[in-house]
Amino acid sequence: MKRQGALVLLGALVLLASCARSPLKGGKRIADNVYWRLNVLGEGEDRPGDDDSVLVRVRMMRPMAPPGSLYSSERWFAMGTERGTSFFFKRLCQGDSATILMPAGLVPWVDLGAASPAPGTDTGWVQMELSMREIRTPEQSQALKQAALMARTQADEERIIRTFFERDTIPWKEAMGIWYRLDKPEDRGLRIQSGELVTLAYTASFLDNGQVFDEQAEADGGLTFRLGDPGQVIKGLEAAAHLLPANGGSGIFIIPAELAFGPRGSSSGIVPPWTPVMYRVAVVPRKSVPGA
Repeated sequence: MKRQGALVLLGALVLLASCARSPLKGGKRIADNVYWRLNVLGEGEDRPGDDDSVLVRVRMMRPMAPPGSLYSSERWFAMGTERGTSFFFKRLCQGDSATILMPAGLVPWVDLGAASPAPGTDTGWVQMELSMREIRTPEQSQALKQAALMARTQADEERIIRTFFERDTIPWKEAMGIWYRLDKPEDRGLRIQSGELVTLAYTASFLDNGQVFDEQAEADGGLTFRLGDPGQVIKGLEAAAHLLPANGGSGIFIIPAELAFGPRGSSSGIVPPWTPVMYRVAVVPRKSVPGA
């Protein structure tokens, strides 16, 4: 209520001082040839910061034309990266709406997601209506993103795999429930057998975005385990080891959730449920292993 009362008083003073010289009725000048009018005061108290995300309804039109006749959208914007829109958004609290009047050449068309007119072809005035629907802090955005990941289903996994293969046109082979490409497919050396000790160096990433979530570097000794012993590695990595030459072969392997971290994801929470993964794997040759 304090904020509302102060803004009403401020608006009245601005109106009295500037309405005669503003081309936007009841508006005030906030930059050269840019005029602003607050239409609705929401219940929010805080304005968005540079790290926040905002859900904003945008409607563009010529003065006196129907709202949205030039452009209409409602979407999320990143405050820190879309500087042209942030100049206006930072003036709004959640629930506020405002009207801005400016020449077409000053409109941040690209940041708004609209097609920009060719330079110099449009010198008319444009009216923009903004409604601040929601403001999210980085922490809130991350929490919602994580919740969505943890709610993944088998249908999500199928979509991720299908999208990957639609974009990747290089042929993949399939065996033992995984897809693979060996770096040297002509290598006919002996394959690793169950019961043998093997050392693998690998980089594990999510299939949909390429983000690395696990790594065992050869420089650090890799990961050594006895192939076939339960609980050592995911089933898909065991399958990859069976497909690699023991003399130091390497390749890329796509492993579905069934042979990776399953319908519940990893126990650490790093890998969400129903998540297909990609492993780049190399066999580290072993000169001598006690007990092998």
